[in-house]
Amino acid sequence: MNNDPKTRHFLNRAAFGPAPGLKTPVNTPTWIKSASHHRPIDVIRKVDGTVMLPDQRQPKDAKARRARFLDELTELNTTWISQMVLPETLWREKMTLFWHDHFACRVRSAFLSQQLNNVVRREALGSFGDLLKAVSKDPAMLQFLNNQQNKKNSPNENFAREVLELFTLGRGHYTEADIRNGARAFTGWAFNPKTAAFVFRPRAHDEGPKTFKGKTGNFSGDDILHIILDDRQTAQFITEKIWRYFVHEGPPDEDIVASLAKDFFHSDYNLHKLMAAVFSSSWFYEPRFVGHRIKSPVELLAGMLTQTGGRFEDPRAALFFQRALSQILFQPPNVGGWPTGTAWIDSSSLAFRMTMPALIFKNLITEYVPKDDGDANNATNKAATRNLNCAVDWASLAQQFTKASTGETLAVVEDFLLATPTTAANRKLVATQAARSTRDDEWMKQAFTAFMSLPEYQLS
Repeated sequence: MNNDPKTRHFLNRAAFGPAPGLKTPVNTPTWIKSASHHRPIDVIRKVDGTVMLPDQRQPKDAKARRARFLDELTELNTTWISQMVLPETLWREKMTLFWHDHFACRVRSAFLSQQLNNVVRREALGSFGDLLKAVSKDPAMLQFLNNQQNKKNSPNENFAREVLELFTLGRGHYTEADIRNGARAFTGWAFNPKTAAFVFRPRAHDEGPKTFKGKTGNFSGDDILHIILDDRQTAQFITEKIWRYFVHEGPPDEDIVASLAKDFFHSDYNLHKLMAAVFSSSWFYEPRFVGHRIKSPVELLAGMLTQTGGRFEDPRAALFFQRALSQILFQPPNVGGWPTGTAWIDSSSLAFRMTMPALIFKNLITEYVPKDDGDANNATNKAATRNLNCAVDWASLAQQFTKASTGETLAVVEDFLLATPTTAANRKLVATQAARSTRDDEWMKQAFTAFMSLPEYQLS
């Protein structure tokens, strides 16, 4: 196993870290092509021809509907975790995870959640315009942002507000009048609860003239999206968000971001070209951008699985760790999505993060019980498991990483796992822990677990 610093940094950001057996350095365009396979998730099916939401107003089967939803959401969550770490889907899944947060949505239908997730996955690497239009007409999003209730005689502004503030332009780049008139344009956008298909209801649509972003006309919802995409601020907003996620969480380099945003706008919002420009640049690999980004809980978990080739014996173990660290797929805390950066870390969460490798790879028993959030519709509150063990072929890893001396082997493992070098004291600690084992496979397990338990492993 040879380690190339640029490859490691690229894969820490474009995926969840380098996978065992990867030959380095990698050709970035070739890797992106090989890891962009589109594989929809199809584990949740319609029941009795309907995808109606669980509803307390239907007492005859409300309890059964709710129980089915909790089981389905558990399956949907664990299936996505398993798919995130497949070599052929790594890049598309990382982009899907990014958009999953950008277009945060939480509904009480696993089928609708799956459908939106697949829409995002399908469009994740194409045109942002196509992605925006597809998400804006998706039943889960229309339900979550109350556009089912947006009618000409009683307009609901939630959907229009979030499209402007969170999805496209950003706060400060629109007026309250734009929200009101945008909401009027989106009246009549709804979905059929039996087919989970978008429908336009003409009788609910406001046909009157509307002024939006300085333009006046009998605008439809599609017209509003076109006007938003014609605004260069949308390209700037999306580019800045991609910068903070894939490059650096601090203030963006204004000149670089402005250049990227300009090209992004003129490319008709081509996401593949934007990301290729980021990853092929020389500045992306500068030390100021390496090893300074705090991994989200899901990234941390996916990274451990990716870098060991491991798989949970009980898939629900992934839910335990998501609950413990407060990032549960398909359950964002609000429409703004999850926190970022240092918001993920406090003394308690950091301590638990650093015990995760031992829980996963050494099958340690923990007394920690993730707090029930009080939401009866949160599947993870009901999906407890005490089996956190992860199956890993340690013998194969030992064969790949073992060098002529212990020092060389430790150096190779450190380079593979950590974005930046650790301290001499930490290296000595890892060496001491690994030396307790005489068998090669056990030695490698100890070394991997020890390096992953260091603070440096929290960074990408």
